[in-house]
Amino acid sequence: MTQLELLEEVQEDACTGTCRSCPSVGSCGERLVCRCLKVTEHEVVTAIRIHGLTTVRELREVTQAGDGCTCCHKELRQYLAVYSPSCSSEPICSLK
Repeated sequence: MTQLELLEEVQEDACTGTCRSCPSVGSCGERLVCRCLKVTEHEVVTAIRIHGLTTVRELREVTQAGDGCTCCHKELRQYLAVYSPSCSSEPICSLK
């Protein structure tokens, strides 16, 4: 078994928040959503719920997530679609 295979196996067994193997949007509070600024899923979801955030810009202002390389903006929009108070009544919103 190669070192890479061993590392992937360890990541599957014990998520430390730095892996990308967790299903996105609400599955692992310690998962880093914004790697540049080390913002976790828990911080993103909490900010959206507490402050009623509806845009990536608002989320950036409150958490700083997405202020680095902006690579996580697509994922931030997914969190907003699920946890924002302005989301429609489609099934994805039932995860609130």
